[in-house]
Amino acid sequence: MAAERKARSPAAGADDQALAPPSLQGSLLIRGGAVVRNGAVAVEDVLIRGETIAALGDLRGARAGEVMDASGLLVLPGGVDTHVHLNDVFMGTVSVHDYLTGTRAAAFGGTTTVVDFSNQLPGGSLARTLEDKRREAEGKALVDWGVHPVITRPDAATLGEIGEVVAAGAPTIKCYMTYRSDGLLVEDDDLEEIARRLAQAGGMLMLHAEDNDAIEANVPRLVGEGKTAPIFHARSKPESVEAGAIRRVVTMARETGARFFVVHLASAQGLELITRARSEGVDIRAETCTHYLVFTEAMLEREDGIGWICSPPLRSRATQELLWEGVGDGRIEMVTSDDAAYSWEAKLMGRDRFDLCPNGIPGVEVRLPILYSEGVAKGRISLPRFVEITSTTPARLFGLTPRKGALEVGADADIVLLDPEERWTMGRETLHMATDWSAYQGIEVKGKIRKVLSRGEVIIDGEVCLGTPGRGRYLHRTLTL
Repeated sequence: MAAERKARSPAAGADDQALAPPSLQGSLLIRGGAVVRNGAVAVEDVLIRGETIAALGDLRGARAGEVMDASGLLVLPGGVDTHVHLNDVFMGTVSVHDYLTGTRAAAFGGTTTVVDFSNQLPGGSLARTLEDKRREAEGKALVDWGVHPVITRPDAATLGEIGEVVAAGAPTIKCYMTYRSDGLLVEDDDLEEIARRLAQAGGMLMLHAEDNDAIEANVPRLVGEGKTAPIFHARSKPESVEAGAIRRVVTMARETGARFFVVHLASAQGLELITRARSEGVDIRAETCTHYLVFTEAMLEREDGIGWICSPPLRSRATQELLWEGVGDGRIEMVTSDDAAYSWEAKLMGRDRFDLCPNGIPGVEVRLPILYSEGVAKGRISLPRFVEITSTTPARLFGLTPRKGALEVGADADIVLLDPEERWTMGRETLHMATDWSAYQGIEVKGKIRKVLSRGEVIIDGEVCLGTPGRGRYLHRTLTL
């Protein structure tokens, strides 16, 4: 870990006396950690007053009500996970992560901001989804949170609400290009109109990109042939299914001039299409997810392979390496968890038929530790790149800067202290997610989160959660890029 003590930054103030407030109550000085910010790593101090960062640099003369020794630890901005499914009703079940259990797991994993999806209900309005989430979060959320409304009924009334929800701080709307039987599919003509309305309002369209026609042809054929084991979930959705949908999204982006974001990219072909389109000036970006960087489709060959059924499916080792390359060089801009935490009983609905298994993997807690261990510790990405993909870029692209995503003066004091050397084993016994099983059972990890602060408050101290349920706040987001 290359780090050196820097001279005091200009933001730190002119003299030590100015750094000492009249009252030290509510101030905290994190001293001597390796701070990751502005694309660099250096031993610095961080002064917090109230909920925000007041100064960074060599603050040896600063005074504070409390001093926290961070020697030997990494000092990171709190994680920003813009892809979680809390209280998610899907495929005949509901996720076990609500705004208490889900944000608690997020906090233990160093994530201090989550953005959840709110599906438009049959007969319901788009704006109502925001109020529904406020009720779900009230008295429960431990970290700050935002909402992506999900359009399921693209009629005139819904289209008319797009400007309203953008103005209400939810400028990123998601649609699905598949899941007809679950009432989620939105056709291409409607997607184009949604994208145009969003562009006018200052928003961005997020898309689950899989070709529904291909899936609806492949799944009945495989089931009819008796090919119902978990591995056939991947066979029903080969890379061409994802790439075919992304090809259509690129065309939409060209024709509308709107802003598009492809969620959970998992294919080499899809990465190539997006990379080429961006080089031509098309406004389309993509994320991938933790599980695609850790697991391959070989997991679906296991007797308990239903645990790793997700969409798009896990891919080959070769594709996984290409995804890592895309994460490292910036073609894939960020990594989210796509936390979809279903109980083992729910996953067992697909025991005899892969198409009946709820799609999703619990992962909101493991994202930062896994990406540090598999990415930084193994030399795939640098520490600054790690911070970009887990915090800074999600905050920037989804309208959360300057409050979230970086250690800067004036930003919320969302901070993670991570021991870069400690090794431990993931599993139900060492994680805090609410599922009764773990997709990450037995994985050896290098790097352990020690403390987590949210707006200056220590909410995680080792294995103890100190945060009060309901302390998390709704985040009003406005897109700038």
